[in-house]
Amino acid sequence: MEINNKIRIKRFEGVYEPAEDSYLLIKAIKVRKGDRVLDMGCGTGIVAIHLAKAGCDVTAVDINERALENTRENAERNGVKIRIVKSDLFSNIDGKFDIIVFNPPYLPTRNEDIAWDGGKEGIDVIVPFLENAKTYLNREGSIYLVMSSLSNIDKIVRKFSKTYRFSKVAEKRLFFERLFVYRLQHIQLIF
Repeated sequence: MEINNKIRIKRFEGVYEPAEDSYLLIKAIKVRKGDRVLDMGCGTGIVAIHLAKAGCDVTAVDINERALENTRENAERNGVKIRIVKSDLFSNIDGKFDIIVFNPPYLPTRNEDIAWDGGKEGIDVIVPFLENAKTYLNREGSIYLVMSSLSNIDKIVRKFSKTYRFSKVAEKRLFFERLFVYRLQHIQLIF
């Protein structure tokens, strides 16, 4: 998708501020009008609003109540309808989606802000997400996932190589890390 400069985002205190990773993710996503999309960890709603403006049926999810309020206000401000659900990953999610997008907590930190604290290897949230995501993905669906060179990406790819096909679709070099967006497709086993 293209970045829509007409979208206006207000950030509430305690909610992740859209940064390079958010914009890299938006630019990497390929959608069709009418796609059913799940925005996991919606934060301010910037990704969900871009998806809604592109004609998608969007469900925005976050564990942080403040982020959900922030997404709701920004959706209204930008004139889009988005389904908003409080959920710890997939705990309150039903149905299947054509696209699932996630800019997860991926930094290798512990006991910091839940918006970026990915645990010792930066994958503590990514692992349970990928263990469950296939259940909510339509047969031809895709997952767009942000990861960082500071995280143990190799461990993720090894652990899930029999479940998903990984394709790097975007990359951005920052002064201290490289950000990546991977497109994952569920490997369907035919017997």
